Amino acid sequence: MLNAQKQQKPNFVIVLADDISANTLGCYGSPNPNTSPNIDQLASEGIKFTNMFVSQAICAPARAELMTGLMPVKNGCSINHAATKKGTLSIVQHLEKLGYRVGLTGKRHFKPKSVYPYEFIDGFIQSVGFRGPAPEDWSGVKEFVTRNPNQPFCLLICSVNAHAPWDAGDSSLWNTDELILPDNLVDTDVTRKFFREYLAEVRAFDEQVGKARNLIKDNSLEKNTAMIVLDENGTGMPGGKWTTYDWGVRSACVMKWPKSFNQKLETNAIAQYCDILPTLIDAAGGNVPTNLDGKSLMPIINKQADTHREYAFFLYNSGSEGPEYASRAVTDGKFKLIWNLTPDNLYAVRVINGFDYGYVDKKMPDRDVRQIYLSWFEKAGYNETASNLVQRYKKRPEFELYNLNEDLYELNNLSNQPEYGSRITVLKKAIQDWMKQQGDDVNYQNK
Repeated sequence: MLNAQKQQKPNFVIVLADDISANTLGCYGSPNPNTSPNIDQLASEGIKFTNMFVSQAICAPARAELMTGLMPVKNGCSINHAATKKGTLSIVQHLEKLGYRVGLTGKRHFKPKSVYPYEFIDGFIQSVGFRGPAPEDWSGVKEFVTRNPNQPFCLLICSVNAHAPWDAGDSSLWNTDELILPDNLVDTDVTRKFFREYLAEVRAFDEQVGKARNLIKDNSLEKNTAMIVLDENGTGMPGGKWTTYDWGVRSACVMKWPKSFNQKLETNAIAQYCDILPTLIDAAGGNVPTNLDGKSLMPIINKQADTHREYAFFLYNSGSEGPEYASRAVTDGKFKLIWNLTPDNLYAVRVINGFDYGYVDKKMPDRDVRQIYLSWFEKAGYNETASNLVQRYKKRPEFELYNLNEDLYELNNLSNQPEYGSRITVLKKAIQDWMKQQGDDVNYQNK
């Protein structure tokens, strides 16, 4: 017989970052110190997923997947700024049926309202274009979580950190010249300047995680509240966001559950964002709908299983972000196959290298990421490494195969090596089967 604590529906607090690559965090191997002391502490006490993935490394699709339990094509949001299909049920309806209040504060970037009828809570900035440190008011959040102790709640705290522009954190913790840059970035003064500011915003997000945890503790909610920290998709620099590379799709996922659930675990089980909602439904005592793409992670959390998925799948559709470009990808946890469906087209993101195509970003013509990429072009004119990284980003072959255990930043394409032919065949078939299951006809336009 379950004890009384287990019978009580747990509260859920999800703290969601904006454009942070997982390995920027200390507990996920950051080579630069001081980025995430609060998240690191949470990971040391709770559950850390090392193979959690978002299906599409773009803000709106990532949030729609998280909130609906459906992958991008299924829920309708498979390009940025697109709407979820009307009639789709989100975390709000699913948990309200189980007696929950469901609230959200901060960044939204989802539509329509009929799918996402949250109780919206003031106090956090919604605009990613906000310059400088964003003011925070936690009073609304405190009122929400303490309003009715007899009713369970689910709260999403959606930060704008570390979305560009990177100018909101305290960068004094790092010396620009001592930074260790990811191998997929061209080492320029401009890259180092903005990477330092990006780290400062990662630290600002980490401080929000610390404040959220203190709020839970200070209001005696810790004994029955599950806290989940996610970093959304990867950083908005070349090779992260807007790609199917790991720096974009691999997500940090740290959980701290009440004592009635498992307390400490590090798992390499493959999971995706669509699995979060089914997990909450399951933990709340509900039946997970069979039409969801996601599957409950509770067997992993309660140490009843070691594996969860055979594969994780990914997609990229350029949509309004640039010229037509599409790719699909899959990983089995060790190898990643990327299938570029438009290999004859140059890859371009409007806000990064749109100058190659005559685009002018009227809202933010001097975007931080654009300045980074321009500095790469300048160095590529006289530096072979820089030239290779720029060409790798702009012109991609139909297939890319990477050994993720040996090639963290996916710089060594194995697809032309004969010994990997059978593996490519298997992984390509997995992508094709997934596309068929999703109803993915590679239509890049939002209807």
